Amino acid sequence: MTWYVDIGNSSIKWASLRAKKLTKAKYFQRTKAGHAEDLDDAWGNLSSPKEIICSCVAGEAFEQSMTTWCQQVWEITPVFIRATRQCQGVTNAYINPEQLGSDRWAAMIAAHQRNPKACCVIDCGTATTVDVVESDGQHLGGLIIPGKQLMADSLLTGTAISTNESEGDNSTLFARHTVDAIKGGALYSTIATIDRLYVDVATALGKPIEAVITGGAAAEILPLLNQKPTVESDLVLQGVRLIHQAMAQEKP
Repeated sequence: MTWYVDIGNSSIKWASLRAKKLTKAKYFQRTKAGHAEDLDDAWGNLSSPKEIICSCVAGEAFEQSMTTWCQQVWEITPVFIRATRQCQGVTNAYINPEQLGSDRWAAMIAAHQRNPKACCVIDCGTATTVDVVESDGQHLGGLIIPGKQLMADSLLTGTAISTNESEGDNSTLFARHTVDAIKGGALYSTIATIDRLYVDVATALGKPIEAVITGGAAAEILPLLNQKPTVESDLVLQGVRLIHQAMAQEKP
């Protein structure tokens, strides 16, 4: 059995194949306790997969720690995908292709395979990323902004504002408590950015575009957007699988 894994800044998701389709993804939140401890808690009692293919944006230290854990516990070595110049019909726009995050690369590939039209790929996680892919698979580039929680946390930790639990009603628009106001402001900043980008991209390309949204914050953001992207909760995992297929085809 092959596992496909999406290692983000806040959580780790994984799925396998069943009847040529990805199973429902499972996930766990990363903690500051330590990489090995997180893996022990989540995977320690599970049977070893035959191979494990990963997108990781958590940094080299995490990759090394996970590799050591997998070798010691499962006697396998995980494979970490990297962005390349081309894969599965998508061409990377970055001057140095490998500098593009593997999660963004995987999401774009999955979105293009799903619907080969001009598309905005929106990933709402710790950071919110927007990438644009033309109908011919050419990646035009993208933007990265802090995710809504990161925006709120940076303001709460960078000022003298109290971080006591909210005393308001958690209204996103008419907040009556400072913490609620910060959280609502971060949410609406994200929404406004996505809506404006969608309009500007369509104007720049001179045609309507598709949009697909993924990531842990997508469900909260989606209802407030003017445009209604298609939701694909496991877009990165789908892309990791497609990249793995391409890697297998390239082997002699």
